[in-house]
Amino acid sequence: MKKNVSTKVKISAHIVGCALLFINLFMQKVVGQTTGFTGVNVSYLGEMVTHPGIKVGVDYGLSAWSKVKAEGKERERKISKSIVFSPSLGSFYHKRYQTGFFIIPELKYLRVNPKGFYYDLGIGLGYLRTVIPNVYEISPSGDINKVQVGYDYLSSLCFITLGRSINRQNDNSMSLFVKPQFMYAIPNFTYGTGYFFLELGVNLKIKET
Repeated sequence: MKKNVSTKVKISAHIVGCALLFINLFMQKVVGQTTGFTGVNVSYLGEMVTHPGIKVGVDYGLSAWSKVKAEGKERERKISKSIVFSPSLGSFYHKRYQTGFFIIPELKYLRVNPKGFYYDLGIGLGYLRTVIPNVYEISPSGDINKVQVGYDYLSSLCFITLGRSINRQNDNSMSLFVKPQFMYAIPNFTYGTGYFFLELGVNLKIKET
């Protein structure tokens, strides 16, 4: 009983903590408008870094604004900020353990400086399906048969992204990014299942936010 209560508390704390992060961001005074479809992402997704996977997604700007900071008497520095909705799907392969497939919409706060360096903070909530290899069962007649075994999960995600544009002179700029992230999936295990991913990818900006 105590274990079940502890598990529910941890799950609730994780969800509430991620939700509070974005409630705080949305409560800021934001001046801007919906910017629409802004870009696509393609990346390597390493479960525990070395177990390979792939992830693709699109960016849809919900709100965009900028802030100008004075640097000296005659210089100004413009910081661009936005709230972006980014649905994504992908897969990863962990040899002799499992193969995972997921669809996870993400919501993120993005900040870009004049030199093209940027970071974002975000959360996600979606669906994860895992398939377990090499599982066998014994039939009533004594035969050994290979069977399909898999699990369905509700998965939550929190992440930070660091990136830099590599050709800002063009309208359709490209950027490279690194994105460490933690996924927490329930149910099927007493305390849920945690995953660490390292995402390395390319973002093609179709429209400036």
